Amino acid sequence: MNIPREFIELLLAKIDIVDLINTQIPLRKKSGSNYFARCPFHNEKSASFSVSQQKQFYYCFGCGAHGNAIDFMMQHERLSFPEAIETLARTAGMEVPKVAGGAKKDDSLPALYALMTEVTRYYHEQLRGAKHAIAYLKNRGISGQIAKQFLLGYAPASFHQILDHFGKTDADKKKLLDTGLIIKKDEGGYFDRFRDRIMFPIHDYRGRIIGFGGRILEKGEPKYLNSPETALFQKGHELYGLFEALRANRKLDKILVVEGYMDVVALFQHEITYAVATLGTATTAHHINRLTRYVTEIIFCFDGDEAGRNAAWRALQVLFPLMQDNLQIRFLFLPDGEDPDSLVRKEGKAAFEARINSASSLSAFFFLTLSRQSDLGTIEGRARFASSALTFIKQVPSAILPEILLEELAKRARVDVTELKQQIRNPAASLQIPVAIPEPEISKPKLKPAMQIALALLVQNPQLAKSVKTSLPQGNLLGLNFLHRLLDVISLQPEINTAALIESWRGQKEENFVKNLACWEHSIPEAGITHEFLGTLRQLNLLIIEDEINRLLSKASEGELADEEKQELSRWILKKKEMTVV
Repeated sequence: MNIPREFIELLLAKIDIVDLINTQIPLRKKSGSNYFARCPFHNEKSASFSVSQQKQFYYCFGCGAHGNAIDFMMQHERLSFPEAIETLARTAGMEVPKVAGGAKKDDSLPALYALMTEVTRYYHEQLRGAKHAIAYLKNRGISGQIAKQFLLGYAPASFHQILDHFGKTDADKKKLLDTGLIIKKDEGGYFDRFRDRIMFPIHDYRGRIIGFGGRILEKGEPKYLNSPETALFQKGHELYGLFEALRANRKLDKILVVEGYMDVVALFQHEITYAVATLGTATTAHHINRLTRYVTEIIFCFDGDEAGRNAAWRALQVLFPLMQDNLQIRFLFLPDGEDPDSLVRKEGKAAFEARINSASSLSAFFFLTLSRQSDLGTIEGRARFASSALTFIKQVPSAILPEILLEELAKRARVDVTELKQQIRNPAASLQIPVAIPEPEISKPKLKPAMQIALALLVQNPQLAKSVKTSLPQGNLLGLNFLHRLLDVISLQPEINTAALIESWRGQKEENFVKNLACWEHSIPEAGITHEFLGTLRQLNLLIIEDEINRLLSKASEGELADEEKQELSRWILKKKEMTVV
């Protein structure tokens, strides 16, 4: 396939399997350390489909479907392996390298993150000497402390400031181009993308700087300029201020979604530290899935004019397929001519939060909007109203919310609720994808229990390899060679996770065996896993020693042992005594 394994490892490190699956199947909140949903690969009523963020691995306790992010794309989207890689790479903003011969490691991303950090620091330093930029921020009520907290900066008016400072070599220029900091001219050469603008660094949820938003200081268009789509930055996935909100609040109770950078910064200035902003895009499923990992209450803030209500309706259409019974969505519409920045400065924190607390519920906004599109005073209008509402309610995957929405719809449309429920309960049968799961090799009796436990724990928790201080002896014990191979692979990549470990065996005869090890259930509490693993290694040492002793004793019963074999037998017996001394 000519896709470098190093690239696949980088891709798996960048993709979060919880986010990936959540865009296709709404996952419920954590149970223990996992997320759960109804399995997409077979018909079921209970949520037996488990997704582990730590292992980056999914497993269905019902049908046995399992794998990493690549496997999910292959099974759920019916893609080939290269197609799954291409699709995931696009999602992550990466380009699959075309390698004709040997694979070359793609190590560009760490360098790009480092460059973005350096440029952010440079912009922040430039702000200190930009009097007109400081005056603008002060006029907007932004303090030096908040400017420092958000690492606000200033891009000088020069066309070559960033280019000259960070683009001294061709390789440096390529990094600037890859991060969108410079633009290539048609006639050759480059120039800075951001000029004479207040700079807002954009962090991902992990705190890495992935892009910038620039606000023009004088008149001109565009008022706000974002970084282009790059390997680091995808506008439809990111939320400005989320990292700052997570850092400012030990536990977030709710999140307020606003439209602009200055809205977020101004709200933080007034101690409303739970605001985030979409980056010039409409609300996406990626945004919702990201936010529901942290909170169960989201308030969307829009202008109160027609454009704002249309934007809210578009957000609502994204929300319905993602709604869960524990999720509370509300909509806040501001007075005409106001935005969060201007309003919070005008009326202060208490009054603004009072508006948040009185925001309309999703159901209230939903029914109000639909009722304005139909004449509920006529039979035909109520029929249209009910039909329109049902198209949305059918999309809700939760159990309780649709029932409540149907009861409310029945009252408003003057329709028997039983008839409405009948419409919901008989949707067209959906196509289910059969998944053939081979009999788990781990269940075969020829593998010793201690070996079974050691292999499974190591695959599920690769960091356990760090606890192995002495090497296991060689021997003929079934599974021992594979255990040595596992430890060797992990030693080369000490931070590898389960998903990447599995990927190391794709296409090899042990592939299904490794996947089944990852799925194998044990009842060992998390706090005792390391102790249990080291205990099984000790048992394996004894088993290896006993096997070798029995092999030599068996040979001795059939005839005389050679002198070297007698010495070997003595060594094994001595080792056993040393290990069994209490």
